[in-house]
Amino acid sequence: MSRTLVRFLALALFWALPAWAEPPPPPTLSGDHPLVGRVWAPATGKWSSPQGVMEGALGAGIVLLGETHDNADHHALQAWMLRELAKAGRRPLLALEMVDMDRQALLDQNLSDPATLGAALEWEKRGWPDWNLYRPIIGAALAARGEVKAANLPQDLTRRIAKGEQGAEVDGRFGLDQALSAAEDKALSDDIRQGHCGMLPDKAVPGMVRVQRARDAAMAEVLADQASRPEAGPAVLIAGAGHVRNDRGVPARLRAMVPGITILTIGFVEVEEAKSNPAAYGRPPFDLVWFTNRAARQDPCAAMEKHMKKKEEAGR
Repeated sequence: MSRTLVRFLALALFWALPAWAEPPPPPTLSGDHPLVGRVWAPATGKWSSPQGVMEGALGAGIVLLGETHDNADHHALQAWMLRELAKAGRRPLLALEMVDMDRQALLDQNLSDPATLGAALEWEKRGWPDWNLYRPIIGAALAARGEVKAANLPQDLTRRIAKGEQGAEVDGRFGLDQALSAAEDKALSDDIRQGHCGMLPDKAVPGMVRVQRARDAAMAEVLADQASRPEAGPAVLIAGAGHVRNDRGVPARLRAMVPGITILTIGFVEVEEAKSNPAAYGRPPFDLVWFTNRAARQDPCAAMEKHMKKKEEAGR
């Protein structure tokens, strides 16, 4: 084969490569589980690929990325997705559960320097994991000439909703004036109890349900507003996995607010040692499940028990 032909074939191969030719980052968390790094579509029971993920993201108006907050590999994959959107010529609009809406001005004022943005937002003081986990995500959005939006409820409004003192205007805005079905209310209540290790007093559950619904609606509101801008997109939400599940949460609210828009939900799911078949995870309520290693962490229920005891002692 002539040198000219070899060069021609090499160039042809280069230009045939997709815009997302950079592979996803390798896992940083330790483990040798066979599902790690694989992408599964629960509705069809079929495997997908990183290229398939990006094709879906490029075809969507809204992309919801559901994470476990302290998992470094979840954040690395999110940053990779934003970089790939940029390579494809897109300008993602990034919405963050981690920043309250009343801190948007503070976010805008400090956005030019991701290295110090976390300190300006009091990121870790407000209970979120290490800022350096999220910093590459912000950097990727800015490098793509995208925007970053605060998407969570302000804390004072959250407290009022938890106490049932939010008023008719808030109820209407966030859909709290629409009663859940008995099955939906039970499912959400059970999730909240489980998330609090069964230690939440029963009287607190209805308020927590209201707060969860309002947070979902608030995030959907931000995304719907950004998705209406044809010059940019897709709108990308970074949030806890419970907020992006298809059967309720942000997607359900979005379907009512922006009917017809294509929504892609991706749940980054930590593997379990005894479950090496994706079917063993049931049917997770996401369009795609991206399996990752499990982050090492203290027993959350032990920490919750300690917190509840402190609250009990403070109330005496």
